[in-house]
Amino acid sequence: MTVDAQTVKKPAPLKNVAAFNGLIKRVINRAPDLPGMACFFGRSGLGKTKAATYGANVTRATYVEVGQFTTAKSLLRSILVELGQRPRGAIADMVEQAIMVLAADPMRPLIVDEAHFIAQKRFVDLLRELHDKSLAPVILIGEETLPGQLEAFERVHNRMLEFVQAVPCDVEDARLLARSYCPELDIDDARLAQIVDAERGNTRRIVVRFARELEESRRLGRAA
Repeated sequence: MTVDAQTVKKPAPLKNVAAFNGLIKRVINRAPDLPGMACFFGRSGLGKTKAATYGANVTRATYVEVGQFTTAKSLLRSILVELGQRPRGAIADMVEQAIMVLAADPMRPLIVDEAHFIAQKRFVDLLRELHDKSLAPVILIGEETLPGQLEAFERVHNRMLEFVQAVPCDVEDARLLARSYCPELDIDDARLAQIVDAERGNTRRIVVRFARELEESRRLGRAA
């Protein structure tokens, strides 16, 4: 998924958005002798995908999302389609095709989201091969199990420049979310703290709570 950064709505400047943007810049600008893979991980609902989507568009990254039924072939097809190519041939042919395209623009990262679904499969090493032979940055995003899963694949694990953990939403982030998603909602820091605590810092659930609070405020005639 590649979109002109000027057309992408800038997300609230949350800590995880800043963390991912910093990670992707460090991988792109790494020293020539350093590996160019990285991992951004954390439990579900912390806004990892939204942070990555924005970072992908800012850096013109190739972004693919995998799932529990992804295979080596379907992964390669997704990567090639996002690179603007027509997949052709067997798996080995698609590997060479992807390497050639990635190598033509080695500052353009490849981001693989929900990577915990494939991290326990042998073909995860395919991503290491794409990185090694193209020198393009490869960033894996997944749940908190991802770093441990990658340890089983030494050649992948030792290509990791950094492991960055997404953090739970705090009151400061919650205030930014409220302004971004529900600007009509009149809510003080004490109430924000209650919501953050009740939802255990889960960004997705906090936004849902804001929507409910706004609906209730409108019903009672309190919304701006």
